[in-house]
Amino acid sequence: MSLTAKSVSLGPQSAVEEPRRRPGVMLAVMMLSVFMSVANNFIVNVATPAIQRGLMSSFSGVQFVITGYSLAYAVALIIGGRFGDRFGRRKMLLFGVAGFTLSSLLCGLATGVPILVLARILQGLSAALITPQVISLIQVNYPPEKRGAVFGMYGATQGIAASSGQLIGGLLLRIDPWGLDWRSVFFFSVPIGIAILVLTPLIGESKQNSGAKLDWFGAVMVAAGLLLLVYPLVQGQKEGWPLSLIVCLLLSLPTLAAFIWFEKRLIRRSREPFMNVELFRRRGFSLGMLIVFLLMCAQAAFFLITAYLLQIGLGFTALQSGTVILPMGVGYFLASLWSAKAVSRFGPHVLTIGSVLTFVGYLSLALFAHWTGTALIGYEWIPVLAVLGFGQGLIASPLTNIVLAKIRKEDVGSASGILTTGMQMAYAIGIAVIGVIWLNALNYHADTVSREVEQRLRRSLPANTAALELSDTALQTFRTCYPVLVRGNDPAAVPAECRPASIPDQAKSLYTESIRQANAQNYMDSFILCLYVLAAISASLFPLVLNLARSGKGRA
Repeated sequence: MSLTAKSVSLGPQSAVEEPRRRPGVMLAVMMLSVFMSVANNFIVNVATPAIQRGLMSSFSGVQFVITGYSLAYAVALIIGGRFGDRFGRRKMLLFGVAGFTLSSLLCGLATGVPILVLARILQGLSAALITPQVISLIQVNYPPEKRGAVFGMYGATQGIAASSGQLIGGLLLRIDPWGLDWRSVFFFSVPIGIAILVLTPLIGESKQNSGAKLDWFGAVMVAAGLLLLVYPLVQGQKEGWPLSLIVCLLLSLPTLAAFIWFEKRLIRRSREPFMNVELFRRRGFSLGMLIVFLLMCAQAAFFLITAYLLQIGLGFTALQSGTVILPMGVGYFLASLWSAKAVSRFGPHVLTIGSVLTFVGYLSLALFAHWTGTALIGYEWIPVLAVLGFGQGLIASPLTNIVLAKIRKEDVGSASGILTTGMQMAYAIGIAVIGVIWLNALNYHADTVSREVEQRLRRSLPANTAALELSDTALQTFRTCYPVLVRGNDPAAVPAECRPASIPDQAKSLYTESIRQANAQNYMDSFILCLYVLAAISASLFPLVLNLARSGKGRA
């Protein structure tokens, strides 16, 4: 059989392509590009506490490092796809990889949070040029009967990147090459990007002969709406929810509604919209988008709070933290490998199996966390994390192909762009929303935890009058200080006012121990609460995946 696949129309006019050259090289370029962009997210996630400490940032500053990337990625993704259609997918892939490599270097050289956030935005814009080209190259170069296997490889590569990313980030911080500290996690992408740049000219070019103008106004509107939504969610807790941020949050809804109205208006006038919102009229596509949104919201939230629990709350190193999370990535990877066979056997109901396992994973992890408490070593979570990762993999890997199979050939390009955009929007919103829940949970538990820790430590003190007097000063200071510490802008650091010189040297170790125990208990209690929230989100997937499976029996 010829390795040259029939061209797939991704827009109103037919696509043109060069004959496929070096199919093995093409596959390597696509999978390396996916690995680089996905692994980067997980490497940065495990390094967020180190970045916060290294740049003396607030928690909201670290959130912007993640959400800035995701928002830029989401808004520019569809434009990146259109650029690939118009100017050539190989050419745009080259530009995207070059931009990603350069921005990774700039991230590593950043001297403050504002510079790092700007570099991450550039990194997100570059990633937005990479992903749609990979998806389009799969659609264009592989016939329908082989596409499922290639998408399975795509999902498996994401699984490898997710599982190894946490470990790579931890190893880089543990080894600390050349004393770079957190900067090394960004420099990691540079040699991979250079390798892709060397290989990409060896693959064939493909493009689409479409003269449609880009909807720049629509892109600006959706960017403004998302910024008005995400910025207050990230910054509100830090600033005490001033009126200006509440107004921004309220304005996000009419702005996004105006965007939808404007896009429909363009479609009625037979012009090319930024986002083909008419696709949401198709039941299968709308259900698929909602599943993507909920799944990615929960996943993004989970990785952020887990990094902070393990590293700040329990005092794990980044490497230990990455190792604890590794079973989840392994489960995701194995599910990605099995997903193609699972779909052929169970059809769309493989998503139902995945949603059940994901719910069971979050709920079981909450129960296991309650059982292990702050005495967690790490191996106790292996089975539930593996189940959680396997469940997420059974949803994420086949979902794209299942949803796109219900879409007309001429709408596949728009649909795949919207799906991937939805993933990144969900990632940013998930980080923003869990930040609000997480910080409020820490604040809520602070008084109770400080009281329990004080009482526990008092019971363990020796019955020596002099020792009791010295210890009493330390514990009184701790009891007063800890709630203030938690409600500050930076709960990951101990401010100077919470280390008063009035504490005698003999009692300072007791004070430090009280802060350590309180942080461990508070972070664990807050983590468990957040897991129940994520389990509830996962439970809402059940009716959605069942409806999606039923919609496959009829017309999408």
